[in-house]
Amino acid sequence: MRRKPIHRGGIVSAGYDPVTRTLDIEFDTKRVLRYEGIGSEVAERFLCSAEPLSYYRDVIEEEYSATELSAKALAETKKPAKKGIPDELRKLFGE
Repeated sequence: MRRKPIHRGGIVSAGYDPVTRTLDIEFDTKRVLRYEGIGSEVAERFLCSAEPLSYYRDVIEEEYSATELSAKALAETKKPAKKGIPDELRKLFGE
């Protein structure tokens, strides 16, 4: 899911997937929380809010359950796969 920068109230970025109804919120502490079952209206109000932290605390934090996304899992999705020498080539050239 693509997140858009917010940079207000301690929230760095957030993104919403209407198909899965999930909202990801990244905080300035590097913590990323995923909320499920979020309706598009709630997500849109949060993403467009002048005070996203207040909206988050008042509407989202207490009403929806969150899953913390680990930094390791996020890093793995961003890194391209390492390219190495296949075992067959190693055997062929005696390495």
